[in-house]
Amino acid sequence: MENKEQSVTQTDAQEAEKTEGTVTQTEEKTEGEETKTFTQEEVNAMLAKERKKIPSKEDMKAFNDWKESQKTEAQKQSEFNQKLTDTTNENISLKQENQVLKSGVNAEDVDYVVFKVSKMEGEFEDNLKEFLKKNPKYLQKEVVDDSSTKDTGVSVTKINESSENGVTTILKQKHPDLFK
Repeated sequence: MENKEQSVTQTDAQEAEKTEGTVTQTEEKTEGEETKTFTQEEVNAMLAKERKKIPSKEDMKAFNDWKESQKTEAQKQSEFNQKLTDTTNENISLKQENQVLKSGVNAEDVDYVVFKVSKMEGEFEDNLKEFLKKNPKYLQKEVVDDSSTKDTGVSVTKINESSENGVTTILKQKHPDLFK
């Protein structure tokens, strides 16, 4: 029995190699294995038959139009209100993000700062100023390259923080020549 199955399988394999453009499908039967081969034309016919079952774009558009016409006025108003709310929330979020960026927060930290400040009670702008005073680590640091050479000929890089503490501010006011 095993030799018979091997010879049938070998013969089928040889035929499959010789015939290009065929698709092989194996169906299990109770008596043994049997191989059914389809030509490319048969496969194309089966695919065309299946494609006919899929609605066309025009049919889908007509269906969606019909579905829209079945909605009540209250449903349409509810959808409009939801869309308006979503747009308003997005607008507020973008304005807050813009304020945070303008205040000098690092680009990587903008989402976190917006989240933390928006959870605080009160006006966003006031809360943002308060938050940044308590957490100056989120502010950008300006890198100033002083490329003028000194006695050694090596360029010097200074890092300036955009937020200063009170001592530095007082020193700048009393002795501006020290901070040139």
